Amino acid sequence: MKSNRFLGVVCSLIMVFSVLFALPAMAQKTITDQLGRTVTVPDVSHRAVILQHQALDIVIQLGAVDSVVGILDKWNEYLPEARKSIKNIDNMPTPGGLKNVNMESLLALKADLVIVTHYASKDMIDQITNAGIPVVAISLYNAGYEQASVLNPELKDADKAYNEGLTEGIQILGNLFGKQKKADKLISVITANQKILKSHLGNIPEDKRVKCYMAHSNLGTYGSGKYTSVIMERAGGVNVTAKDLVGFKQVTMEDILRWNPEVVFIQWRHRKIEKDLINDPIWKQVDAVKNNRVFVCPEYVKPWGHPLPESMALGELWMAKTLYPEKFKDVNLSALVKSYYKEFYGAEYK
Repeated sequence: MKSNRFLGVVCSLIMVFSVLFALPAMAQKTITDQLGRTVTVPDVSHRAVILQHQALDIVIQLGAVDSVVGILDKWNEYLPEARKSIKNIDNMPTPGGLKNVNMESLLALKADLVIVTHYASKDMIDQITNAGIPVVAISLYNAGYEQASVLNPELKDADKAYNEGLTEGIQILGNLFGKQKKADKLISVITANQKILKSHLGNIPEDKRVKCYMAHSNLGTYGSGKYTSVIMERAGGVNVTAKDLVGFKQVTMEDILRWNPEVVFIQWRHRKIEKDLINDPIWKQVDAVKNNRVFVCPEYVKPWGHPLPESMALGELWMAKTLYPEKFKDVNLSALVKSYYKEFYGAEYK
């Protein structure tokens, strides 16, 4: 009797192991991220953690948020509009940020992929990979791997670096989530809208370009090497800080008075500073304020350090139309914005 029972247990175990070993291994593939790292990843990620707001925005537009199980802790500061596309975002786990990760929280999510910013530390990346989770870094600019991990890169051709880098970043993310067709569609819309911009704007001599300044809270602003200067150049302006600053820096009112911009743009996420800025007695000495040319950028205009699809597809057009309205009279930007939001955010733009 005992021998029969033992034999039955053995047979059951054999059957279990036979089934287990008969199961196909999880399909994998190898990609190169924007730090030049070769990474083995799932063929399609279903449990991704995204610790970079730019990547999160792109993943939303690719329609892959159902495959995201965790996001960066300061998403509401950097990307508050994500709430429109991710209904339960306030309850989503936040196991880390741009430069930090809580390994206990991350491991609890059983993630199959972690997406980080290009300036995440090597220690942070190693900590995650040593736990057996693949890490993909996204920079959204292409300037050679020696500059890839730099927060404030020195770019010889920023226009080309950001165009190529954003395209590459979209393609990588599309590949990770099995959304290659949507990625191609997104890139094609960016390209088409940029053609509209170029055909209407034409060539504007350097001495005729509008002098622009990007206002940020606490007198922060962006110099050369950042997408902020690129979007201004593409819109027919010139960033007044570009000759003096590299990357993101704090400046003084003395600097701003010396630059004396003709137009001041305020990022949407810092729109609360508009009232204080235009009522400040020192700011009132600046031409932009004197002539009522202070503009709060709509949320789809993201003239940050890094580019985003909506900024290249819509933001550059908005800025050019704001600087040179007579050149864009026949461009129905409102229709383009509505179409874009419906296609890539699945939401109405309000």
